[in-house]
Amino acid sequence: MPAGTVIFNEDDPGHEMFILHKGRVRIFKKVRSIETTLAELSKGDFFGEMSILEKSPRSATAVAITEIKVLVLDEKTFEQLLKSTPEVAFKMMKKMAERLRYADEQIETLLFKDATSKVVDMISNIAKKKGVESEKGVVVNVTTTDLAGRVGLDVDKTRKVLDILVERKFLKVEEEHLIIRNPKKLLKILSFIELKEQLGDII
Repeated sequence: MPAGTVIFNEDDPGHEMFILHKGRVRIFKKVRSIETTLAELSKGDFFGEMSILEKSPRSATAVAITEIKVLVLDEKTFEQLLKSTPEVAFKMMKKMAERLRYADEQIETLLFKDATSKVVDMISNIAKKKGVESEKGVVVNVTTTDLAGRVGLDVDKTRKVLDILVERKFLKVEEEHLIIRNPKKLLKILSFIELKEQLGDII
């Protein structure tokens, strides 16, 4: 499937699940005009299983970020695979546990009141899991649009926060990724905002 292909839409009937053999897939929900990214999947990941397990419509939309190749399993094949191959079932349980943990982190981020906290917290979380050390700092492979989807803000508001962080030399924004110049200093922003919320007009 080429990049940009919609594999399924939210509320579509779901009778198959997918195992990703090549490329990347984005899973997201749209509320009004804001798209919130629930997961970004890569080779070896699976998706679409919830509709089979719950016998319900799709709970989110899946779109190919890059060209992809997928293995499609119908309900009967999926059930047979789980029964005949316990290690597959165990791997799926581990992956589901990871997704629940990520969902908890995302909920925590969305509960922040201000845009700066949402953006900084999400960048820090992604950096902990997938950041790559370089001479310039920690490289985080996330675009402005994707970051906006993950924190539930529109792109313009997310870009304004990033511009301020760039101006104050916390970040460098490049086309496909961000570079965190000093992760510890970036996290201090969250501590400062939290303290300001607690003390109100005192500071």
